[in-house]
Amino acid sequence: MRRLARLLPAFVLLAATATPALAHGGDLVYTGATGPYQVRAFANWAEGWLDYSVDLRNVSTGARIPGAEVKVTVFENGVEIAQYTAFESGAVYEFVEPSPEEVHWNLVLDISSPLGPARLTHALDLAPTNWVLPGVLVIGGFFAAVAAHTWTARRRARA
Repeated sequence: MRRLARLLPAFVLLAATATPALAHGGDLVYTGATGPYQVRAFANWAEGWLDYSVDLRNVSTGARIPGAEVKVTVFENGVEIAQYTAFESGAVYEFVEPSPEEVHWNLVLDISSPLGPARLTHALDLAPTNWVLPGVLVIGGFFAAVAAHTWTARRRARA
């Protein structure tokens, strides 16, 4: 019982961080090349917020392109509804904005860097994600690790 009490803070921390760990990035929603750029876009919708990230690389070398300007124009049913700037955030360009629960948009990305300008369009269709299963898997993994540790310790103590 004391062992469980010592592990309880780690369990609480693990449970609290299980779902936010999935927030950054999201699912791959687009991959393609335009001009000198290889583009991969990721998106995730959760609790009223859209997290949209763009991995931008040189199509010739595969090197990441720092210092680019990425503007995203959002169209719904052919009508422009918003414009966002995806700011450099680590290895990607990202914006996080409030959005409706169901997202059925066409996005136009305008990219500008020392390699030159480029434009691409892609559809974005998202529905809310279910974060229960990943949380259960992380928590279950924690208890499995504790059980394996306990079993190994008892086996060694008997030997």
